[in-house]
Amino acid sequence: MSNKEEGSVKKSGKNPIIRRFFIVGLIVCCTVLLVSGTYMLLHSLGKNSLSRHAEKTINEELSRQLSDTVIQEEKSAPELQEGQILVEGQVYQYNQDILTFLFMGVDSRNGISKEKTPGEAGQADALLLVVINPRRQAVDVVAVNRDTMVDIEIYDTAGVYIGDERGQITLQYAYGNGREKSCELMEQAVSNLFFGIPIHGYGALDMDSISTLNDAVGGVEVTILDDMTEYRKDWVEGAKVLLSGRDALFYIRQREFQSKELGSNIRRVERQKQYLTLYVEKLKTKIKKDITFPLTLYSSLEKHMVTSLTMNEITYLAGSLMGYDFSMEHTVSIPGESVMGETNEEFYVDDGALKQIVIDLFYEKIDGTDIG
Repeated sequence: MSNKEEGSVKKSGKNPIIRRFFIVGLIVCCTVLLVSGTYMLLHSLGKNSLSRHAEKTINEELSRQLSDTVIQEEKSAPELQEGQILVEGQVYQYNQDILTFLFMGVDSRNGISKEKTPGEAGQADALLLVVINPRRQAVDVVAVNRDTMVDIEIYDTAGVYIGDERGQITLQYAYGNGREKSCELMEQAVSNLFFGIPIHGYGALDMDSISTLNDAVGGVEVTILDDMTEYRKDWVEGAKVLLSGRDALFYIRQREFQSKELGSNIRRVERQKQYLTLYVEKLKTKIKKDITFPLTLYSSLEKHMVTSLTMNEITYLAGSLMGYDFSMEHTVSIPGESVMGETNEEFYVDDGALKQIVIDLFYEKIDGTDIG
């Protein structure tokens, strides 16, 4: 064989290998572009969808409760426009750019994948009102005590409205169908508690999903806030523990070891706030490494979740909120008092303190309107 022929054979022998590398590289590039393109499409669709949610306006009749009625009756008081309130002689305007979402952790033995009989649909043990403020580039979370006493709507087993009754806000969930109806009832109850603030969407997870959420980000390390050695000997107050599996659920849910203490749910709320803050940090790290992670998480939780948010909207929120300010300083609990009722613990909010929270989070002061 001549040198020319031998060189030709060697050259042609390399071609299949080069072609394979080229094809594999092309497939990888196409996959990346497809995933990125899908993500960007969902991001864009989600943004447009959420902008329509923002058109939901504040209930003027209820929000007037925030105003100083005595000052309003004075001749020097300015005429209030839509979305405005008057507090201590100062006019405040509702921030229409804010988006507010209610997230619930549902205590249901059989999950929330199937509809249930009204009155037997479980309870909303964890209630978090998430306030997204694009103007401040910040996310604030208000933890609502599940024992908060409010007027709840009562329905019979056929779903027929009977009337209102004073009770713990957690019970409102039970009088729906364990899914969308329950969430809508909770959404309205929380909105009423917050003087008519609009809520733009909701999400409910059964408690069993907490383990999935926790382990998906590699677990969350917490500093134990309470002595929980009855559950784990090493869970002494102040110890650092990496929560994994059902330990995460226990940490944010349990209060039996404090059952003799009035206000034990207040301590549980503090653990929930702590866990949420730390979890978000881990979640941000995962998303930075993989922008499609929220989609993966969404898919794994579908059977354990009821939400009014679409995948498009969740994708947009997850991507957009990466740069928003969120820390323990941005979480707050509603002040109030726990008392023992006839059968269960009852929590009565401090109306004055709650009004201030609403004003601080949802309103902006209008300069030059001070009449004091």
